Amino acid sequence: CEDCGKSLIGECKLHGPLIRAKDRVIPSRARLTLPHYLTLRVLELRAGNQQILGVFAKKVIQKRTQFGPYVGQLSTKLTCYDESRLVLQVLKDGGKYFLDTPNEDCGNWMMFVRLARNQEEQTLVAYQHCGEVYFTTVKVVKP
Repeated sequence: CEDCGKSLIGECKLHGPLIRAKDRVIPSRARLTLPHYLTLRVLELRAGNQQILGVFAKKVIQKRTQFGPYVGQLSTKLTCYDESRLVLQVLKDGGKYFLDTPNEDCGNWMMFVRLARNQEEQTLVAYQHCGEVYFTTVKVVKP
């Protein structure tokens, strides 16, 4: 205890516990790259309070708007398949690779894009150009 000058295990019985100042929580790289006119929303809550997030428009996004490039890790093997994660297969130097984002600190916001459940819901197409993956809107996206 700094007040008593005693070395104690646990809190001081005379002066009580220390007041703890916690560090600020820093958003992940993926969240920091999200354009200001997009937002993340919880699509599903899984066991262990795991949130599955999706990307939604906060304003109208015009048809033929390009997003990207997608930032992720290239791998020859898909280590763990989870239908909630977006994993893309890309061609590079004559080989096929998976472009994956296993956590929010090694990708950009595009990792939160989810597959449409049907053709009517589809608003984006993914394509590879000059070795990078981009998404382009195929129709006007409304908030």
